[in-house]
Amino acid sequence: MAQPTLPASAYEALDLPQETVKLLTTPKPSSDTSDIAAPNLLQDEGDRPAQEQLAQNETSIVLYAELLLHIRTVTLYASLRTFHTHETKAKLSTDGYAVTVTHEGESATLRMPIQVQGGGDAALSLPAQPPSKELTVRLQIEEKEGTDLLGALQSEERKANIVPWDGASLSTMKDVTVCCRDCQSEVVPAGSIKEWRDLPNENWAEMMDFWHCHKPDEHHLHDHTHESAMGKKGYAAGNRLEAAAGLGFVDLTSFLFKENDCIGAEVSSSREASLVCKKCARILGNTDPSTQGWRIWKWCIGISATTDTETTTPSPTTYPVEKWISAHLLSLAENTGVRKFNVYPESAPPSSSPSATPSSSTTPTPSLLLWLFTPDLFYSSSLPLPPNSNSPPPNQPTRALKIFHQPSTFSVAPLAPGKPEMASIEDVAFPEPLYKELKEALEASEKVLPREAREFRGWRVGLLGRFDVV
Repeated sequence: MAQPTLPASAYEALDLPQETVKLLTTPKPSSDTSDIAAPNLLQDEGDRPAQEQLAQNETSIVLYAELLLHIRTVTLYASLRTFHTHETKAKLSTDGYAVTVTHEGESATLRMPIQVQGGGDAALSLPAQPPSKELTVRLQIEEKEGTDLLGALQSEERKANIVPWDGASLSTMKDVTVCCRDCQSEVVPAGSIKEWRDLPNENWAEMMDFWHCHKPDEHHLHDHTHESAMGKKGYAAGNRLEAAAGLGFVDLTSFLFKENDCIGAEVSSSREASLVCKKCARILGNTDPSTQGWRIWKWCIGISATTDTETTTPSPTTYPVEKWISAHLLSLAENTGVRKFNVYPESAPPSSSPSATPSSSTTPTPSLLLWLFTPDLFYSSSLPLPPNSNSPPPNQPTRALKIFHQPSTFSVAPLAPGKPEMASIEDVAFPEPLYKELKEALEASEKVLPREAREFRGWRVGLLGRFDVV
């Protein structure tokens, strides 16, 4: 800011030359450099997107930690507003559940994804050189004799692809009601479904022909008796799966009902083969001509039921859509043996599953190339997600998939002669609403990651929450 100048009369008693008085009374140009002063603090903050700028009284330290079970390592990221110095400290709490980073008079605390044994307040060693705004500290987890620090996290129960609302659990509930996720109106009322049955995975038809038709303990049966035994197996390859009244078939991400049981759904007048809620018009699933039934997607509904100790029906239980997506991707990885998927939107789904056969159009469709980089990790972040996000609040350890993704295209046009097929990438069709949810979940998850962890060699990095043992 320019200093005020004195009038010429103030210099008369000094008997100075006229040229000198002129210089002293001429205002100097402003030398204000506040727009570039302390570029690490002011200029960098102004360059940030509006949604990432700090609110009043919010700390400038961003913390993120993730636990990689297989290599028993916790990686801690700390993003600072200015370069770290020898005064920047990181300390592990006495109980091993939290870490606190202090920098330039500010501090931030993060709850760790797992308890780290420190034996009292323990100072963490920060890299001394070179000075940086982004710090990374790796903590190796070592269990002492007689402890079981990771036993619960590595149990056989957790290694499975956990998905709620399977046939076995639904069979133990009373008065099961299927409701619309948005308006909570009844889609399948209580008492309509008398029996729930689990279906095998998508490849069951190819496997059942050998498994059930050539069972050793039935080889002695006569022809007609053998055929009768096969007919009683509801999903034998020789039988055609068909929806039945009062019977709910359950697979990984959907239910199969008879049309008459779905009193709260109807066929959409604007989207071919799509089912919508009669009350709010939310898309609930699609018709399935091959089974003469209706498919209701689990991510579009809620479930309410009563137990022996309850006198009233509680509010419907719902789960974040991203967790259903994670379950489906994990199932695909297990069935196909690959971890890269080219996911594209299916405008008018003609069949029953999210990996349905694509349409006949040869026009390239925008898609997402996904790489399931880490199928199981726990993370904690000090950054909040957008208000509409279904993800947990800050500082809560969360089980998730780490997914690398980048924009791509998909086309069903035949391969050019001599061009090899990409065996390491599986094409997967998602219904349009689910594809939109996938994109939004990946973009929102980037908000909890430090800047340096949001990209990796041309891939964008995202997190998708996954189901865990209660």
